[in-house]
Amino acid sequence: MENCEEKLKKCQHDITEYKALLNSLALINSSLDLPTVLDYLMELAKQVTGAEAASAILVEEDHLMFVAASGMNSHEIKRIRLERDEGIAGWVIKNQKPLNISDVALDDRFSARADKSSGFLTKSILAVPLKIEDRAIGVLEAVNKAGGAAFEETDFRLLSTLANSAAMAINKAQLYSDLNELFISTVKVIANAIEAKDKYLHGHSERIRDFSVAIARELGCNEGELRNIELAALLHDVGKIGIPEAILTKNGRLTEEETRQMNLHPSIGADMLSSVKQLNTIISSVRYHQERFDGKGYPEGISGHDIPLSARIIAVADTFDAMTSDRTYRAALPDNTALAELERCSGTQFDPQCVRAFFKCHQKGLIISNWQLKKLQSSAGDKGEIA
Repeated sequence: MENCEEKLKKCQHDITEYKALLNSLALINSSLDLPTVLDYLMELAKQVTGAEAASAILVEEDHLMFVAASGMNSHEIKRIRLERDEGIAGWVIKNQKPLNISDVALDDRFSARADKSSGFLTKSILAVPLKIEDRAIGVLEAVNKAGGAAFEETDFRLLSTLANSAAMAINKAQLYSDLNELFISTVKVIANAIEAKDKYLHGHSERIRDFSVAIARELGCNEGELRNIELAALLHDVGKIGIPEAILTKNGRLTEEETRQMNLHPSIGADMLSSVKQLNTIISSVRYHQERFDGKGYPEGISGHDIPLSARIIAVADTFDAMTSDRTYRAALPDNTALAELERCSGTQFDPQCVRAFFKCHQKGLIISNWQLKKLQSSAGDKGEIA
């Protein structure tokens, strides 16, 4: 009777473990963010095998890279580049077979480089390949079974199940990352095409992107919000495609009619982006980046927190860059002058919290203006002449 009760308890325990595994696999496969996928993977690998630590190693061209680790010094581990055929991971990838090694000190295939870098002591390893179809993209390792025991067949089955699902999730996240990079590159090409109409705008969109993302981080925006702000900042002036070049490059004050046309660019840009489904989340940022906190801006004269946070952020970044860059009618203003103007207009033209965040970023050295770059280049040129 006791034996039956023990077996029943074990079955119930196994059911609980498998349920936890299935739930976690669903979480892994629902994410397109590679770091998130890898974080889930590390904790789950330790959990299902009873290991002290876990690591994930991916193939990157002709090397192997530790991309995640838990239970050991992950910061040091991630600096390590292994040769393609080096260590346990190299063997597993080359042969596309798992390994269960109870004592690595007795196995010639073991490379101690990770231990030396991290200060961790590896005793036993259960390593399974991460495979997409017939191609190994990496290795999932459970390290040091708790209590000094050897990894068991059950551990192998669970880790293999996890690896099969994780490989698909990692591949999906990598493909998404590649597509996102391609998308951002395309957006940059569009931004550069706008700037090509006016030599004084060269690099403007990417500076606004850098400034805006820094402000947003300071304000605690999440990764999704940061990505939208990055895109919106790069494309905030896309509507200038619809503005005559003679107005954009005019050397002098604009007439009333020319100002009216120039003020249409946020609406033109937003209307252009509305036809691209992937950019729907940034339309309001582009439309309202010329609004003022006191309601005296354009195109609609909305005020305060009715203006999207992303647009309020871009407004600060855009104005600072305009002041610290050369224009047809004046040279770039020094940072101190521009900062004083931002402070003066805080609460009227700009959201005070965005201005405060910008000042903090500037103090941290995260804001490198055109004026600063010119000063550095001039200093470097002078030193070159002296030498």
